[in-house]
Amino acid sequence: MNKKLFVGISMVTAVSAGFWACGEGTINEMTEMDNVISMQYPLDPATGAASPELQNLRDNAKNTCKEDMGCYTQYQGYLEGTEPVDVPESSSSEENQGPITNPTMSSSSRGDFNIVTKPSSSSMQIIDNPEPTSSAGGEIVVPVTGLGSCAPASTPISKGGKVKWKFTANTSNPTYRPADFAKAQFAWTFEGGTPATGTGATTGDITYSASGAVGASLTVTMGDVASETIQCSKLQVNGDPITGCKCAPVGVTGSVNYLETPDVNWAVSGCTSASDITSYTWEGVEGADTFTKTFDAAVASYAPKLKVGNNDNTVVDVTCDAVKVTEGAEYTIKSANDEGKITLTAAGTYNVVIGFACQNKVFFCNGVGGPVGGSVNKVPMAESWYTTANLTAADCSGNATVSLTVTGPATCGAQ
Repeated sequence: MNKKLFVGISMVTAVSAGFWACGEGTINEMTEMDNVISMQYPLDPATGAASPELQNLRDNAKNTCKEDMGCYTQYQGYLEGTEPVDVPESSSSEENQGPITNPTMSSSSRGDFNIVTKPSSSSMQIIDNPEPTSSAGGEIVVPVTGLGSCAPASTPISKGGKVKWKFTANTSNPTYRPADFAKAQFAWTFEGGTPATGTGATTGDITYSASGAVGASLTVTMGDVASETIQCSKLQVNGDPITGCKCAPVGVTGSVNYLETPDVNWAVSGCTSASDITSYTWEGVEGADTFTKTFDAAVASYAPKLKVGNNDNTVVDVTCDAVKVTEGAEYTIKSANDEGKITLTAAGTYNVVIGFACQNKVFFCNGVGGPVGGSVNKVPMAESWYTTANLTAADCSGNATVSLTVTGPATCGAQ
C-alpha cells in the first residue's frame, strides 16, 4: 500500500503545487484532508510562495538527504533532476486518497514536489524542488574537474618497498556530495609499480623494484559517463641510502648581525653512500655543496631547505642548523642586579635578550655617552639618559627582547 509517511504533525509540510510525495517516491495529489496538515506551514500571503518557515524546513531536509548516503541513493534521480515525477495510474489501493492527476512534468522543467521518507530514526526527511539538469536520456551529469587529488600514502620509500595510493575528495567544491563518491569508480595506473593498475579510493599495496621519482594517474568516473583523470603527486623511490650528512652555517654561532654581516654561508659535509653523490638542491635550486643567503632584515630563525641526491636516484632531506638574524649586536642579561649588567661600548643599535625569569622586574639602561632609546617587545620606551621599562608576565613568557639605540656607551640591566 502506497501510504504517505508522517512522523508527528509538526514535521509535516505541504507543497504549493498541491502534491505530496509518498514512501515509494511517487507523487500523489493532495486531498481535502491534507489541507488541515498544510495549515501547519501556510504559504506567504503576500507572494503566494512558501513561507520562510516552510522554505527553511525544505532546505534543511534537502541538504540532510544529500549528505546521507542512503537517502541520497534512494532519491538521487529526483535530486539531480534526471528522473521524471512518477504518478500512479490508479488510486484504488490508497486509503483516504482523492483522484490522482498527472502534473505533466519533464526531467528538465517541473514544479515543486516533496519526497517524504521515514528512515530508521524517528525523524522524517523531506526533499523538494531539486534543481534540474539539462541532461538527456536520464544520464547523471557531475563536474568533470576539481573532483579531488591523489598521492602516495607515504614518500619516500626504499627500492623494493610497498605503498598504498589514496584519493582525497575536494570537499570545498560546491557540488561535493559524499554519496556521489560512494558510488564512483576509481581506476589507477601506476608508473613502475606492481601491479600496474588498481581500484578503489584507497588502493592495495603497490610494490616498486626500481628507484626513481614515479607517478600515477587516477580516473574517477561518476555515474555512467562523467569522469576526470587526475595526475597524482610523485612517489620518491630511493635506491642506495645516503647517510651522515651535516649542514651548518660557516663561522656563525647562534646569531648574526645583518647590519655587519648580511651574507651567511651554509656548507654540507659528511654525506656517504654506495653510489656517488650527484646533487645538492638548496631551496628548490640545484647547486654546489655550499649555499649563501643575504639578509636585509631581522629573522627569529632561518635554515635553508636542502636535498642531497646520488646516482641511484636516492634523494634525502637534510636538516641544516638555523641562525638568528639580528638588526644590531645582541647581548644577553642572564641575571638580575649588578651581576647581570651588560656594557655597550659604542654608539649603535643593539638587541638585548633578558634570559631569566623577569616578571615584575624593571629593565634599565644608563647612557654614559648620550641618550638611550628603544623598545621592549616592540613597546616604545622614553628616550633619556636613563630609561626604564617595567617587565610583565607577557614580556617574560619567552624572555623579553629589548631593542636599543644608544648614542654612546651605556650600561644596562634588570632589577
